[in-house]
Amino acid sequence: MKLKWMRQYRQIIGDFYRSANGYSQICKTETFGDTVKFSPYEVQIMEHIMEHADDHKNMKWYAEHLGLSQATYSKYVKKLVDKGLIEKYHTTGNKKNIILKVSELGMEEYQKYAKLAEETWFDELFDILDQATPRELELIEKMFSVLGNWHNENSAMPPEAVKLIKIK
Repeated sequence: MKLKWMRQYRQIIGDFYRSANGYSQICKTETFGDTVKFSPYEVQIMEHIMEHADDHKNMKWYAEHLGLSQATYSKYVKKLVDKGLIEKYHTTGNKKNIILKVSELGMEEYQKYAKLAEETWFDELFDILDQATPRELELIEKMFSVLGNWHNENSAMPPEAVKLIKIK
């Protein structure tokens, strides 16, 4: 039976699902790192911290931009701190505003990971993307932006009706 709702995009949707499912199988597995092992989730967190180090973003901002709940993000940050891969700071005058920095060890381990990731997984992808026009790249970015927002609680499902229970 043809799934008509996917139109001519069935192969693309199937490849996306396969990619997402495969990633979800490994995202919590600590397979990277020489001195200290870390997972793909932890890689993403370190990358975001490195990219925004000078902006002094707080943990809530990072969680939102990675599409993780604050509890999940905090759990992984604690693991990264315990492993010595990131360090926590706070701003003067506001001890609740936690600022994260990748440690020296974290930078060393990340550099090794980045070299492996580029050579093993991303070179072929980048070669394909190099063939795209600027307009095609813009459309690809928009497509992944749409896919990246599926998880948002406000975008996917209509809100459930609130039921009130009287307190006696």
